[in-house]
Amino acid sequence: MKCDFDVLKQLVAIPTPTGFESDGMKLIAASLKADVPDLAFDRHGNLRARLNAGAPLRVMLEGHCDEIGFMVDYIDDDGFVYVCALGGVTVPLVASERIVFQGKNGPVYGVFGVRPPHLMSAKEKEHVAPTELRKIAVDIGASSREEAMELVDLGTPAVVDTGWRPLAKDRVACRGFDNRIGAFIVSQVMLRLAHEKLNVELNMVTSVQEEIGLVGGITTAYDINPQIGFCVDVGFASDAQKEDRTLIGDIRLGKGPIIGLGPTYHRVLTDHLEKTAAQHEIAYQRRAVGRGTGTCAWAMRLSRSGAAVAQVSIPLRYMHSPCEVISLDDAEKAIDLLSAAILALPADLELRPALP
Repeated sequence: MKCDFDVLKQLVAIPTPTGFESDGMKLIAASLKADVPDLAFDRHGNLRARLNAGAPLRVMLEGHCDEIGFMVDYIDDDGFVYVCALGGVTVPLVASERIVFQGKNGPVYGVFGVRPPHLMSAKEKEHVAPTELRKIAVDIGASSREEAMELVDLGTPAVVDTGWRPLAKDRVACRGFDNRIGAFIVSQVMLRLAHEKLNVELNMVTSVQEEIGLVGGITTAYDINPQIGFCVDVGFASDAQKEDRTLIGDIRLGKGPIIGLGPTYHRVLTDHLEKTAAQHEIAYQRRAVGRGTGTCAWAMRLSRSGAAVAQVSIPLRYMHSPCEVISLDDAEKAIDLLSAAILALPADLELRPALP
C-alpha cells in the first residue's frame, strides 16, 4: 500500500504554528475517520486514534503536528507589526522573508522589512540580518495602528510564507516539515494497520506544542500510560554540512529513516526495528545519541513509570529554516518500517532484563 503524499502536500500548506495546530489536525482526522473510527481530540487539541482497544500491551505512536512560527505582540502607530517567536526561530533567516498571518478575516500577507544596504555603514553591512525579532518590523501594508488592527490583533499567529517546492528526484523543500512529516507518517501507519490483526493496543497521537516543551507528548503519554512508545520526528542530515558529521554522524537524504541508539532508547525495541528492517529489506540509518533528546520520546520515557521508547527520524536538511528539505522515499520507508514492526509486536513482549 503506497501512502498518499497529496495529503502531506495539503498538510504542509496549512499553517500549524505551535499552539495553533487545529486546522492541520482536522485534515489528518478527515483522512483517518473512514478507516479508524476510534478517533477524537482531547482538551489540549491533540488528535488521538486507537486500534485494538483493550489489549494488555499498549503502544503509543506519536508525531507532533506543530511548526515553529510567530505571534503578534506589538503594533506601532504607523501600522508596522512586531512579532515574537513561537518555538526555535533562527532570527537572521527571516530577514526579507514573506509572512502570512491567520488574520481576523482570513490570511493577511506581509514581509519582514530590511534596511537598504545603501544606508548602511561598512561596519553595519557585516551584520545585515538582525539577530532579534524586535528589530525587524513586519510590513502588512497598513498606514496606521488602527488600520493594522482591522486585519490582525495581539496574539495573532503567523508562519513564514513558503510552500511545497519539488526538487530533483524525490526531494521536496518546504517550511515546517519539522514535524508535520512525523504527524503524516503516524497517520499513514494507522491507515496501513487499520484492518490488520494486531497483538497490541495501538494509540496514535499527533501532538501539539512540542516546539515549546513537549506539551502534547507529556499530557497524552500520562493519559495513555503506554508500555511502549514510538516517536516519529525529523533528524539532522549531515550531507550538506559535512563538518557536522563529527557531531551527528553520517546521515544522508535518500538512505532511509534514522533509528536512534543510546540510553534513551530501549534495546529490545531498537533491535526489533533493526530486525524488521532486515527482514523486509528496508534501508535505514543509525544515529548514536548519548543523552535525553528534545523529542516526545523523552516525554514518553519519563511519563508515570516510563515507557520503553524508540525513535524513528526522517533525515532533514536546514532544520528550523523556511526551506527544510526531505526525501519522500525516506518517509515511505519509515511508514513501511513502523507498520511492519508494530504488526510483528507480540502480545507478551518482555521488556525487562532477565534475572540471573
